[in-house]
Amino acid sequence: MLQYDELAAARAVELLGFGKMNLQLARYWLSQWENGAPPLRGAIKPRQVKRLLPGIAILEMRSDRSVICRLAGSALAMGVGVDPTGKDVIALTPPEFRAARLARYCRVLDGAVSRCVKPLQTRFGTVVLVEDIQLPLGGVGEDGARQILYHADWRPQTLDRSIAELADGCATTIDESYPIVRAAA
Repeated sequence: MLQYDELAAARAVELLGFGKMNLQLARYWLSQWENGAPPLRGAIKPRQVKRLLPGIAILEMRSDRSVICRLAGSALAMGVGVDPTGKDVIALTPPEFRAARLARYCRVLDGAVSRCVKPLQTRFGTVVLVEDIQLPLGGVGEDGARQILYHADWRPQTLDRSIAELADGCATTIDESYPIVRAAA
């Protein structure tokens, strides 16, 4: 069982330089910690983060290393081009980016807060930077599954990207994590 460090988690949230929406969610996540551990999924109350819901997902990593999307906000479904709820997000990821995404989720579940910034090109030729964050949720399912609170700050103004454009934009500009567990004694 991981020995989380709440002070390290608070430091990570401030040091990683999250954008406004992601910082709001991360601070809310911190406020829900109990007994030195990240919040359980049930502690995350949608009404408290209503404005952020379009970009929120709950991801569940299973023992076979599949990552099932348990819940996805409307912006995420629109951005992916399909509702990812119930699907393996690693399988939905272009093959050349799967290992990096899986490694990021593993770092989070091994006790880190993660931030990823990547460029995405719109149909109009402009490039926008999308920041997403991954925060570990507490608890372990009977089957060993563990969950991640995910949020992306992209919001569609219009349906401005095709699936091919999304795949082309998966190259990561920034991929950083900050550990939030105590070192083993």
